[in-house]
Amino acid sequence: MSSSAESAIHVSLLHNALRLHDNKCLSSACSPGASLVPLYIVTSPAPFTQTTVDSPISKSRAGFILEALGDLDKSLRKLGSGGAVVLQTRDWCDAASAAASTTTSTSASPSADDDDSSVASSVDSSAPAAAASAAPTRCDAEYAATLAAYLSSLSVASPSAPIHLHYERAPAPPLIRRWRHVLASLPPGLQVTVHAYDTHTLNPLDDYLKGKAGLLPNVLPASYGSFCKVFDKLPPPAEPLPAPTSLPPFPPSAVPPAPKSSAVPSLASLANISPTCGGTSAFPGGETHALERLNKKVTLSPSWAATFSKPATAPNSLSPSTTVLSPYVTHGCLSARTFYYEVLKAQQKHKGAITAPPTSLVGQLLWRDYNNLWGHVVGLPFAEMEGNSYCRQVPWDTDADALALWKEGMTGYPFVDAIMRQLKAEGWIHHLARHMVACFLTRGDLWISWEEGAKVFEERLVDADWSLNAFNWQWLSCSAHFYQYFRCYSPVAFGKKTDPNGDYIRKWVPELKDVPKKFIYEPWNLPAAEQKRLKCVVGVNYPARLTKAPDHTPVSKANMEKMAAAYKVHNGLGAKKPAAGGGGGAKKKAKAS
Repeated sequence: MSSSAESAIHVSLLHNALRLHDNKCLSSACSPGASLVPLYIVTSPAPFTQTTVDSPISKSRAGFILEALGDLDKSLRKLGSGGAVVLQTRDWCDAASAAASTTTSTSASPSADDDDSSVASSVDSSAPAAAASAAPTRCDAEYAATLAAYLSSLSVASPSAPIHLHYERAPAPPLIRRWRHVLASLPPGLQVTVHAYDTHTLNPLDDYLKGKAGLLPNVLPASYGSFCKVFDKLPPPAEPLPAPTSLPPFPPSAVPPAPKSSAVPSLASLANISPTCGGTSAFPGGETHALERLNKKVTLSPSWAATFSKPATAPNSLSPSTTVLSPYVTHGCLSARTFYYEVLKAQQKHKGAITAPPTSLVGQLLWRDYNNLWGHVVGLPFAEMEGNSYCRQVPWDTDADALALWKEGMTGYPFVDAIMRQLKAEGWIHHLARHMVACFLTRGDLWISWEEGAKVFEERLVDADWSLNAFNWQWLSCSAHFYQYFRCYSPVAFGKKTDPNGDYIRKWVPELKDVPKKFIYEPWNLPAAEQKRLKCVVGVNYPARLTKAPDHTPVSKANMEKMAAAYKVHNGLGAKKPAAGGGGGAKKKAKAS
């Protein structure tokens, strides 16, 4: 096998890095005389899934990723590349067995870079064993088979060319499981060097665990505050890489023959996309839009960025009161490091006091690393209650009807319903709105498991991220990470703080658009004659409150009693499982937000 750099084929997997800037996968592939294949694989049974099951997602998220792919494809072509090669697994899986039979022996070459790994050197070696040993899903298997078939086709067409596979390491255990299955599924004899880069987070996650910050090795920071101390003791995150100014061309064998299209697919061509969910997102996907938004919200607004305070933003403003950069960071359209250093520049430009973690923009990026670290360490059980030793075992109810009404924004509580309808339509809601509906579903009112809510967010959020989703649902349900269960969001009082007129409700719950300000959050208190005159009769034109939560105040207090009992069991105090109405006795006075 030739080792000539002139003949090398570099395959850059785009999945976590849909961008040119700060993209080590692309930068490392720019060897003189080499060729480049920017590759993206769509898992046909469930496109863009990241859970442990092959579940559908909303049109908003699928559309965002396709827009991001299209945007990157244009950028790649402008720099001399042939563009993005997008493969759908349904076109390739049948070829996998044939590809495997074309070679007879196994060979893998280690990478020379310190932060790289090869097939032979156990990529993601620090990941939990559960992610390594878990059985692959159908999407995992099809992804691995498609990549193996495509790499084999390159090898057959250019047998003397060394192949280098570049990949931004994914921290979420389901994606670690997929990557390990990919490595195990490469055909015997396929000569490939695999390079994996820890650039999805501000720092490589292992750096937070290796004692580099003065801690004992493999110690998981137990709180966000302790994590921030670890972060501060580490060297600053690596400076982001500039975008390349030119890229190598395709190798002759890069584009698959018809009918195996390699173009960015249309939304209509994909299967298992929720047909009634999403499609009206106001935030187009892609690096171009990400950098424009970063420029507008941070670079050109340094004082706003430097004094940003997350709790001071409004969950029900008609225009987003935050950066809305999370979808772009999640899907790799915007590098976390680029975001971080742009905020630091804004802080330096601002004359005056700046906000600090946890409420600042830097604090939000640290929160992301902290959440990813927990998922990375705990592994696949992190997204579940049972089998997760860090999660309190709470005896949640099972109520499919109440769950469905919450999901579709039909609970009878206007603020909750407005939030869930915006989520369904756009795929994005403010972080405090997420807090509201998560608390309502779990410990606040419906007493339904956070796992059920996490599934809905995974399906519908454009910025759904496996580790962040699991962490925050545990946090908001007081199952882990946060334990002040006596602090509860009120579906009536909370929204009034920032939108007393109810304009947000009027937009998303048009049945109530003519309801007077006094009753917009509590339409059941509007006199019956007025309900009839305004054509907003509760129980007819707009749902009555759920029978499970007919009145928030007594229901939430009863749930606090149940949570107190669950905490006693968790702490080994021997409390029995409470009855449906109470038990346990919370010591703290209930507080409503």
